[in-house]
Parts: sequence; structure tokens; C-alpha cells
Amino acid sequence: MPAKPASTDTAYSTTPLPKKLGLVSTKAKPLHAAIVVAPEGFLALLGDLPEYVTIQPRVTPETDLALCFVHTLRDVSAVIDMLTAKLPRGASAWIIRPKTHHKPGFNENDVRNAGLAVGLVDYKICSVDADWSGIKFAWRKTPK
Repeated sequence: MPAKPASTDTAYSTTPLPKKLGLVSTKAKPLHAAIVVAPEGFLALLGDLPEYVTIQPRVTPETDLALCFVHTLRDVSAVIDMLTAKLPRGASAWIIRPKTHHKPGFNENDVRNAGLAVGLVDYKICSVDADWSGIKFAWRKTPK
């Protein structure tokens, strides 16, 4: 499903999408973001990003923030495996899933539980647009 302009999702915040997702930077603190398997039109939905935000198609050791799109529960498992292997400590990741009205066969709790099982903790949720919702994770600071 293609990304839709944020204006079609009127039930949620009017905060610009890049700011909601944390795609912010300064010269003193550049941001290296990975956008993994984004739907058609998603990058255009972000508009003009700050000058010191760089976008890559995969998670690297320099990644500060990853945005990972999933369509199925199998995708959730694959993304969790990838994040476990590649997401640097100190970085964070959004797992962005289809909203419930698309009947994807999994929900927010499935995504959250998969992250928690590998030591990621969720600390923010975000409506991306009328079709997508995300949960933001970071590595647990201390072992449980």
C-alpha cells in the first residue's frame, strides 16, 4: 500500500512527520537514518529533510535511527533478527506496520512482544499516515 499524505490522517497530531519520527539534526549532531523497505511514496511524504540528515537503505554501524516497514508477522521476525544483528547500541528503530483496518494478521502487541523478547524496549508510538503506525524501540540500558 502506498504512503498517503499526512493530511489524510486528520485524527492525529499535526506535528510534521519527520519531527514525529525523530528525523532531526544539526551540524553539530548529524543523523544517519536507515529506511528499510519503505512503501512507494514514503520518501516524498517526508518532504525536505534537515540538511544534516542522511538516508540509507540499510542499517549500518553508523545508523542512529532505523525506520523498518513490515507487512506480515514473518516480516516482523525478519526485521527483529536484522535489528538484533545490526542495530548499534545507542541507536533506535521504528517498526512500522499496517494499521489494523488493513487486517494484516498481526497487531501492535505482536510487534512489541517481538522487540521485548530480544532486549529492545518500546518507548513511543506514532501514526505515520492513514495506513501505517509505528512503535519506536531502543536497546534496554541494563540487563533485565
